[in-house]
Amino acid sequence: MLSGRQPRTLLDMLVEQWEDTEEEVKDLLTYTRELRDNLHTVWEEAHTALQEAQDKQKQRYDIRSAVRTLSVGDKALVLLPSSDNKLLAKRQGPFEVIAQINPTTYKLAIPQGSGREQIYHINLLKKWLEPTEDNSVHFINSEIPDDIPYPKITSQDQSNQVNPWINPDLTKGYHNQLTQLVQHNQDVFSRYLGVCVTFRGYYASHDVSVFHGCYRTGMASAVAM
Repeated sequence: MLSGRQPRTLLDMLVEQWEDTEEEVKDLLTYTRELRDNLHTVWEEAHTALQEAQDKQKQRYDIRSAVRTLSVGDKALVLLPSSDNKLLAKRQGPFEVIAQINPTTYKLAIPQGSGREQIYHINLLKKWLEPTEDNSVHFINSEIPDDIPYPKITSQDQSNQVNPWINPDLTKGYHNQLTQLVQHNQDVFSRYLGVCVTFRGYYASHDVSVFHGCYRTGMASAVAM
């Protein structure tokens, strides 16, 4: 705005010389009145724009914010700069709330520091909840009893039921390789769906419905097998 007046540049002076026009001369009173009116108009526009921007910022902030209140006598944690680094803040306390200045500002009793009482905004405070008296730790017995019922499955049953797993359309060579693989890993494969061998030799079962079928093995998997 340059103090509320339009400055005269070299280009303006050149245009005035070409057009042979002279700038209107105003007396001091008229110039002062116009300058005051222009400044007042600009101030009102700036104030209105600032208020609109603040309202929009408040609406965005209130979307994820919640109203929190503290009562006199409550204890709260305060977000303060740490002693090691002033740029890092951490929760300190708890400190007692001794007064409420306004709906969002509280006065707390701070033992350390120069003053005994400090005023903080609610955004820096977090209500302190006293721990419950029952702090006992309960342990659960993780031992596995030895009398767990499980199906009796023998290696003979495993070997007898290997062939039905294999696709009959396979060649004889692939059929023999897959048979040897299953027989060699009988602790992993089982002819009973939903039954597997645990790390202690027990057979564990589940209620998950298992659907299996014959699928063609890819070339990379066939080479690895």
